[in-house]
Amino acid sequence: MERRALPPLPRSAEDAPRLGGQLFKRSPHDPIAPDVAELLATIEDRIDTPQTGEVSWGAHSRTIPAAKERLRAGPATYAAAPSDRAQDVGRRLLELQQAKRFNDAEITELAGLSGHVIELAKRIDLEIGSEGEARIEYRFDTLNLGDKPPTPDIDRRIGIQRIHDTANLAKFAFQISPPLQPGEWARVGYICEGGRFEVNHYWRESMPRYCRQYEINIRQRDIDLGGCTATEEHPDGSENSATDSLVWDIEGNDAVMSLTRDYLRPNQAVTLRWEVIREPA
Repeated sequence: MERRALPPLPRSAEDAPRLGGQLFKRSPHDPIAPDVAELLATIEDRIDTPQTGEVSWGAHSRTIPAAKERLRAGPATYAAAPSDRAQDVGRRLLELQQAKRFNDAEITELAGLSGHVIELAKRIDLEIGSEGEARIEYRFDTLNLGDKPPTPDIDRRIGIQRIHDTANLAKFAFQISPPLQPGEWARVGYICEGGRFEVNHYWRESMPRYCRQYEINIRQRDIDLGGCTATEEHPDGSENSATDSLVWDIEGNDAVMSLTRDYLRPNQAVTLRWEVIREPA
């Protein structure tokens, strides 16, 4: 797990001229820069009452006039200035912008999801042997934009727990400890071995939370491919083809497939199916 220390707040706009480095001034007599005020207004409005249901990604303009007026108010109403929680999350978001090279629109979009835990990136590497034996590696970049850690645990460890197991389906969950504080992000990974692909060759991934970037790479040894398809399911049950972001090929004796999707929402799912052709024994 990779954790990042945060720099001190810039003391003036001159210290950091752009949104990615310009934060709020601590003096009640100094006005808040308009772009920072909008970012903080979004966080302040959502952190206690995150939007539920379907929140569209890509809506970069998130104007909340009432909250913005409170944040831009002068010294007489400074008591209604951004809360410490909002300022801390805002500061960490801007540090994340520098670390990840996000643009201003992407950071504003993330601020609009305040109150949620977000997967900035999820990558899955699945390797299947010639007899169907599987090795899977998960890697997550997880960002906590809620107002509390996802779990109250304080011991220092990463735990993986099997939460569902049937003849053809197994589900696992991992727990980060110490927990991610509001505004923090961490990189976590784990490897799972022992599964097998025998008759049905597909991978279906359900999204428990917002996921900015999803990627799955599969290599199956000593086979040929008769075809490969991908679909994206939506919370309302509808689905659409995802083959526009699917690439597959034959490398030597192996079949390789790669699927990427962006801006997925909770209760969506992505499914990759492939038809295996084996040489006669």
